[in-house]
Amino acid sequence: MSGLDVLRARVTFRERSLLDVLDLALRFSVVHARDFGKLALLVLVPSLGATIAVGRTQGWAAAWALSLALAFAADVPFTLLVSRLVFEDDVRVREVVRASLRTLPRVLALRLTWLAGLFIMAAFFFVPGLWFAAVSLFSTEVLLLENAGIGHAFVRSHRIASASLADALFAVIVFSTAALAGVLVADVGGRMAIADLLQFRPPAPLWANGGSVLAFVGWFAVLPYLTTARFFVYLNLRTRAEGWDIQTRFAAIAARAEAAKGNA
Repeated sequence: MSGLDVLRARVTFRERSLLDVLDLALRFSVVHARDFGKLALLVLVPSLGATIAVGRTQGWAAAWALSLALAFAADVPFTLLVSRLVFEDDVRVREVVRASLRTLPRVLALRLTWLAGLFIMAAFFFVPGLWFAAVSLFSTEVLLLENAGIGHAFVRSHRIASASLADALFAVIVFSTAALAGVLVADVGGRMAIADLLQFRPPAPLWANGGSVLAFVGWFAVLPYLTTARFFVYLNLRTRAEGWDIQTRFAAIAARAEAAKGNA
């Protein structure tokens, strides 16, 4: 089970549709909003500040490049937080941050390799790029939670995604669309709120200069949910591939049998 104690999990392992998984991720995020909020203050707020500072001094193109790197880095603590909230009873945000700092260099190396692979595959055509994004979707989870090397993380992610390639492909499309929607909704909705509700002059739109403060607020705001959703898709596909639902059912039967024996 690769280091994940499925018998202690706080969610029920069963095969779910992708929409059901996305809904579960949303409800899980709401239930644990306090922990997510603490981690966001420690990780996302400084990332947003750094991105805005670079955008105003070096230009929005440099800011987008930095925001991508910071999103890769912020992905680490949120992945660890979600995994611990699912499989552990006592979770402390500061311990998650410390653990993230120890693994950050490996994850950034993996992400650089992933970017290179994505660009190479996408250079041929859209479909190979989409396929590569799908089969490598869980490489971060594998590296962090299964203690895999970079090469094995890609191989293992490919094996997990192949359990339901259609779901993995759909997940890539949904996550990409959600990230874009977060940017656009924050920019358009934020400017409308500033102009109509606060009666102030709104800032220039995203498409005028290639970036905006509101756009980056949306970019970082959706990251916790996207990380949570990807982790739950990872769990769902591992459940299909490794029969976690059957394992937990047999464990429950065994526990009831032991309890009945003790009461006899």
